[in-house]
Amino acid sequence: KRHTTRKRHVDVGLRVADYPTIQDYVGECLMDTNSCRMFTFSVAQAFDKVTDDNKRVLALGETARTDFLHWAWQIKFEAAKNAAHVVDKMLHACGGSAYKRDMEMERYLRDAKAGWVMGPTNEVLRQFVGKAVLLGFESLDYWNQSYNNRAVENEIKKLDSDGKRELAAQLLEQADKDAASEPAKA
Repeated sequence: KRHTTRKRHVDVGLRVADYPTIQDYVGECLMDTNSCRMFTFSVAQAFDKVTDDNKRVLALGETARTDFLHWAWQIKFEAAKNAAHVVDKMLHACGGSAYKRDMEMERYLRDAKAGWVMGPTNEVLRQFVGKAVLLGFESLDYWNQSYNNRAVENEIKKLDSDGKRELAAQLLEQADKDAASEPAKA
């Protein structure tokens, strides 16, 4: 804000903040940021509501807030996307001055990019949310606990009979090792 309200372009006599394009950038960034804030606030309220404002002690294994996981993913996605967008727009608004250390824009840019790639990454979140909407939440395997039967069958089709026998032998050998290392059941 300091740069855009104090910096004056001598040739035209306007401050950076006097340009309609800059006003548009700031207005859009404020509206998008407030949308993310309200989204976060509404989901946080829902989290609190299902646990009586966090006063109720959950029983072991009770997952009162799990139904809101996909909303939390969407918040992370939208907030990270918004942070990157806002920093980009403010870099444009401040011009070359944005790269001066005292403006700290380079730190904001770094932090905004970090929010995008920190796990789960925004690319993964898009896939999770899309898959949950199309195929149901139970179709997600975000702990990587089940195998992709379609992919396995597709790969097996590529093998000739000798390749299938070799794969079967490897799988049986691995199954025997796994069975030997499992603790005995009483």
